[in-house]
Amino acid sequence: MGRQSTIVRVSSKGQIVIPVAFRRRLGLKTGQPLAVRAGTQDEIVLWPVDRDSEAVDEMLRRFRVAAKKLGGDPLRELHERRRREREIEARKHERWGH
Repeated sequence: MGRQSTIVRVSSKGQIVIPVAFRRRLGLKTGQPLAVRAGTQDEIVLWPVDRDSEAVDEMLRRFRVAAKKLGGDPLRELHERRRREREIEARKHERWGH
């Protein structure tokens, strides 16, 4: 089914029907989540989401909510922490002559 294509229509609700041949070939089940992204040019790319990906997405969502509540930039804080750790290590090396 490599380059096979089929014409589908987008409903007024933005829904499409994935033809049964594609669903069977890919092993898609009713209610299974699919990830979607814009591909190159005018492509829309869909792929099955596994449970691990769902867990990671949920973790990232919670992380973003927590970071927003705390008002900080987690990446900036991480860089700052690493900078301080490098300074401490440099002082240890100076003191002990390593």
